[in-house]
Amino acid sequence: MSTDRLQGTYDPRYEGIYQRGGATDAVPRMTSEAPPAPALPVAPPDEAAIPGIVEVGPDTARETEEPRPRNPLDVWIWVAAAVLTALGVYFFAAPSMYQRAFDEAMMNGQANGMYVNPWFNTTVLAAPPLILLGLATAVAQLFVLSIRHTLRTR
Repeated sequence: MSTDRLQGTYDPRYEGIYQRGGATDAVPRMTSEAPPAPALPVAPPDEAAIPGIVEVGPDTARETEEPRPRNPLDVWIWVAAAVLTALGVYFFAAPSMYQRAFDEAMMNGQANGMYVNPWFNTTVLAAPPLILLGLATAVAQLFVLSIRHTLRTR
């Protein structure tokens, strides 16, 4: 229970709606209403002024956008990705493909009695980075093309 003596008295500093037991209806503060906005003249829109917005219906269907040209480097990036991946796979498989021919040459004495490290033994080290680079190029190209497609269709 409150001990405030002035709890039930009217305070002239505030409006009646904010007083205890005061008016329950809101009193409008404005004495006059704002004038209405002036009416703008209605003009038919010029179709040439709005090139990107066209109503599409059975009688107004037409092609307004020209197809955008493709990036000529896209094909070369796909070719580079395919070549890098194929070269990596070839380098990875080279020892198993050429080992028999090298062994037969060594047995027949065609190497003049000296052991020569065959070229395909060193390609095994280059194969994984080439495969990884080719696949990474293809994934990056797919990402770029999907982003480009998303931005065009918005």
